[in-house]
Amino acid sequence: MSAGPENDAVSGRPGSGETASIGRRLAHAREARQLTIEKVADSLHLDIRMVEALERDDRAALPSPIFVKGYLRGYAGLVGLPAEELVSEYTALAGEPPPLTVVSIKQKVPFFQLPSTRLLRKIILLLLAAILVWLAYPFVEQLIVSRGLPEDEPQPGRLELPPVNNDTGSAASVETE
Repeated sequence: MSAGPENDAVSGRPGSGETASIGRRLAHAREARQLTIEKVADSLHLDIRMVEALERDDRAALPSPIFVKGYLRGYAGLVGLPAEELVSEYTALAGEPPPLTVVSIKQKVPFFQLPSTRLLRKIILLLLAAILVWLAYPFVEQLIVSRGLPEDEPQPGRLELPPVNNDTGSAASVETE
């Protein structure tokens, strides 16, 4: 009776000489729980073709391994299989992608490097203040002139002589004939 060991290999039950593929184990567990492919696809939010590809072990129809690992975790949790065991088996079969390496990109040295934004902001504010003072100067000057000086105060640079009195006959007044 060679049918017994084949059934064990297909079902993936422990104690068999061979282990079943991941897809067969998922299909068997799904059937044992009396779930249809449509119900599994709906529960996992996957397309029916994706669930069928998982059960057929059709790597050509499956997306990148990183997505398949997530699908396997969800499917295994739904049907009661050990998820990490299935993922590690899949990783061993699919091969682990090489680790990512950091590659430095040479940056172009700019011909003309702009100053920092903080410095630019200060320069622009200083220029705006200078323009404002320049525009306001004529108005301020006109305001100062229009106020004028009080008449009681002598203007600087002018010498005012006291008025001449003809009645006193002082030596300062000289009459000419």
